[in-house]
Amino acid sequence: MIRTVAGCVVHVEGHDDEHVIRHLLLRHGVAADDLPGFVGALAKDGVLKAMKVAVPAGTGRSLGFVLDANDDPEATWSAARSRLIGLGVGAPVKMPGAGFVGESAEFGARVGVWLMPDNRRAGAVEDFLKDLIEEADPLLPHAENATGTARELGARFGDADARKAVLHAWLAWQRNPGRPYGVAIKARFFRHDSDAAMRFVAWFGRLCGLAGDREG
Repeated sequence: MIRTVAGCVVHVEGHDDEHVIRHLLLRHGVAADDLPGFVGALAKDGVLKAMKVAVPAGTGRSLGFVLDANDDPEATWSAARSRLIGLGVGAPVKMPGAGFVGESAEFGARVGVWLMPDNRRAGAVEDFLKDLIEEADPLLPHAENATGTARELGARFGDADARKAVLHAWLAWQRNPGRPYGVAIKARFFRHDSDAAMRFVAWFGRLCGLAGDREG
């Protein structure tokens, strides 16, 4: 099994983010007892505010902050970067495509930021999960078309929830329909070895450290 370095904590916007990360790491062989701690259900503002408290208190720890880019990834990174700089953590003007990992010399903490889905595009955790679906899967474009048709017929979800509606439509057509995101990863509805998944796990490894061997 793969072990993480002790003292790794990841701050996330919601429970979906936590379960996606948790089950993706399990699929990659991280031992259940060595999963990071999670601070969740913070929403974007809560994750940004948590930086100011968690980093000064994070001596000897690795602290991750996972944010949805939403409609403006540049603005989201700018908000995170301003808080990092205020804490003495050097951060580039442009968000690194592989995710950000830096050090706080003052507080003795390693600090990482990941913008869902891929540190570049607008989007959220649902877009990250779409990148874990097989490229040739015919149900995904069908789910997108069906969701658009549903809007035309009076479906009441707002623009901000359109990506979530598409993904839940796709999940409704899988074996054992309607499973939550994390359970769907465990059930292998999503790939754990897509480029998107591998980039995220590589960022996590740089932040929290990985040791040991995969079983099997």
